[in-house]
Amino acid sequence: MSDAPDTLASTEALRSQLSFLPQHACDRILSRLQHAIHYEPVIGIMGKTGAGKSSLCNALFQQPVCLTSDLMACTREPQRLVLTVGERSMTLVDLPGVGETPEKDETYLSLYQQLLAELDLIIWVLRADDRARATDIATHRALLNAGADPSRFLFVLSQADRVRPVPDGEEWQALPDAEQCLSLAVISSMVAGQLSSSFPVMAVSAHTSYNLSALVELIVHALPPQASSTVYRQLKSEHKNAESDSAVRLQFGEIAGSAFDSVIDSNSLPSGLRVLLSRLREKLVQLATSLWDKLFG
Repeated sequence: MSDAPDTLASTEALRSQLSFLPQHACDRILSRLQHAIHYEPVIGIMGKTGAGKSSLCNALFQQPVCLTSDLMACTREPQRLVLTVGERSMTLVDLPGVGETPEKDETYLSLYQQLLAELDLIIWVLRADDRARATDIATHRALLNAGADPSRFLFVLSQADRVRPVPDGEEWQALPDAEQCLSLAVISSMVAGQLSSSFPVMAVSAHTSYNLSALVELIVHALPPQASSTVYRQLKSEHKNAESDSAVRLQFGEIAGSAFDSVIDSNSLPSGLRVLLSRLREKLVQLATSLWDKLFG
């Protein structure tokens, strides 16, 4: 894919900022930045059949990504869906849900293990009103034993609006009432104790959009820095807020800083030059942050 005019102009702006450096150092820094700009993340969606994986995906992303059904397990094969908005693309791997039969679960677990190495994040969906989590726990433990990193898992409680006690005549209310919020807090705490992750358990409702903005913020922080900007580009604008916007821009700025650090080692240089390079790094980070909209917006 050829670069869009905004991408080319942004690259030249970054190059100009680095013009003080030797050509080979500038090229290496820009090469690392280009890798981040064009990085295509791969996100896995896991969970039991009927947990609401497909519904959550369709609620979060700008493009419809998979079918939904209340009556049957409609996702029986892994679906690789390439989502593209503007010049940026990502792959969403919608995995078949565990919990249909022991034979299928064994096949699915083997599939999950094969995919671990390429997934930037695994969003694991559980129904908030389902207490039967033995299959999820067993599958998660097997993946950890296979070498999965707990920091790659993000556990989401779906269908939070259905958690009892549901107020009479208000089954689809936008926000849980006080009793439901207490129930969700208890369930989230239980799940956090049963399934290891580096991130809090998030209760959401795809149907009412409850907590989807908070989930987007959490996804930004959970993703590796090189993946967050492109994934964020694919998400629906109504679930973004000032906090998530700021976080994703700052992450991209820090990628620029890390690229600079990987090429420039100022420890052995005179103090005056170290100060100059530190200022140059700061300006590069600021410029990269300010260019986010042109590159991903």
